[in-house]
Amino acid sequence: MTRTARTLSCLLFMFTTLMLIACQLRRPTTAPSRVLEPQLLEPQMAEQSGTVSKNPNAASIRLLYTESRGNFGRRVLHRQPNGELVEDPVWWWSTSPDRYLDTALRLEAASSPKLRLVDAGDVPTLAANLLAWSLESSGGTRLVGAVEFEMTGTDRVVRTQIVRGSESVSDELPGDLAAVAGRLMRHLASEGFSFALSAQ
Repeated sequence: MTRTARTLSCLLFMFTTLMLIACQLRRPTTAPSRVLEPQLLEPQMAEQSGTVSKNPNAASIRLLYTESRGNFGRRVLHRQPNGELVEDPVWWWSTSPDRYLDTALRLEAASSPKLRLVDAGDVPTLAANLLAWSLESSGGTRLVGAVEFEMTGTDRVVRTQIVRGSESVSDELPGDLAAVAGRLMRHLASEGFSFALSAQ
């Protein structure tokens, strides 16, 4: 009996060992992903990033919200000639593009002596909706962005304006996409504040 139990346990041990050796979990094949972040501060601006003295008569504006219409997500989008948006299989933004727009608006306000961001209820409000943020390849690769700005005055009249912009990008990603995205976001933010100042 002892000899049979010993033989069975030895066979069971060998069978288990062979099963563990034969059972290998293979790693799934996934495409590598890489992350981009728009360069919102130009290198010379980063060196001069002191506080800007505000004009005593600077316009006070409250930034109500910054969001995106539609689902941009974090993937870099390519607009096909038929208008369809296709996600890039490798490149991602480090966060959603509407967060970059919010940062660009705050940087523009901080660098402008003509306006001041405040958190008060009795001042005009500015809201920003990111409408488009994708790469288009018709006639060379361009990064295209569009933002709808809604300015609500103290008289509660709402004025809207859509600001569009585009900049050429190198064909091979990432190339200069981070620098171009930063410049385009700053341009859209600057145009939005120009609209806000003219609407007051």
